[in-house]
Amino acid sequence: MEGAWATAPSESPPTPAMASGPVDVRSDRLTVNQKTHQAIFSGNVVAIQGNLTVKCNTLTVEYASAEDPQHQSGEIKLMTFTGAVSIDQKDRNGHCETAVYDRSEGNIICTGDPWVTEGPNRIHGRRIDYLLDTNEVRVDQPRAVLVLPEERPKNSDKEKGKKGGKKR
Repeated sequence: MEGAWATAPSESPPTPAMASGPVDVRSDRLTVNQKTHQAIFSGNVVAIQGNLTVKCNTLTVEYASAEDPQHQSGEIKLMTFTGAVSIDQKDRNGHCETAVYDRSEGNIICTGDPWVTEGPNRIHGRRIDYLLDTNEVRVDQPRAVLVLPEERPKNSDKEKGKKGGKKR
């Protein structure tokens, strides 16, 4: 099979909105720079952890060095997705040009004409934050198209049966 495969270890506890386990990454190419503590996946990138799938052109993974006092050596700090980013989690889908996944904060920050859909509803904004711990989405300068359920007629058959029942 053509392409690079990698599994990023999951040192920090998983967020409730995501399954535990590794982040599985597929791409056409992988370049690792030991000096800058970065792994760069490029070409047809797909990253999956639990019920979260992110696709993009390039993924830059920043991991901790042995000298980093706040993280364990090799622990993933940030994952930056760039170029035609699509994010899918259950029935929520999003798109942007850049998404930064901060594992310690449990969030994904999307910029570059971001939008998100959930069912028939669609929201655009300047910036969209996915808060994975709380399964919440926050939008700066939102523009939304919300589909409201159709209103039921006031005299539905169900209501008629409740009011008077059958005449005998």
